[in-house]
Amino acid sequence: MRRLTERERAILGLIIAPLVPTVLLTLPAALNGDPRAPALLVHYAMVSYCATVLVAMPAHFLLRKQQWTSLGAYAAVGAAMGLAVFLFELMVRVPSRLAGLGPGVARLLSLPVDVIGGVILLICFWLIARPDRE
Repeated sequence: MRRLTERERAILGLIIAPLVPTVLLTLPAALNGDPRAPALLVHYAMVSYCATVLVAMPAHFLLRKQQWTSLGAYAAVGAAMGLAVFLFELMVRVPSRLAGLGPGVARLLSLPVDVIGGVILLICFWLIARPDRE
C-alpha cells in the first residue's frame, strides 16, 4: 500500500477535520432526540467548512511556508479561528445556540464553544496532514 503524499494528506485533512467539531456539537442534540439536530448539523457544517476555507487553509499555507508546523502553532490558529467565528456571529447577530438563557449570557457562553471547536478542527487537521513530517 502506498503512502499518501503531502498534498493528499492536506486535502484529506481539509475534508475530514471540519466534520469533527460539527459532529461533536450536534451529538448532544441528536442523543436527546432534539428535532433540530439535522438543522444544527447542517448549520455547524456550513460554519466549519467556511472557517476552514477562509482561515484554516490560508493559515496552513502560511505556517508551512514559515516552517511553523508544530501542533501548538496549529492549535493557536484554531483558537484564533474560533474567535473569528464568534466575532463574525456577534457582528451579524446570529442567534445563540443556547436557548433559555439571557441573550448576553448565551452569547458569551458561545465564545468558548467556538474557540474549542476551532482548536479541535485544527488539531484534527494537523493529525491527518502531519505538516511536521514534510
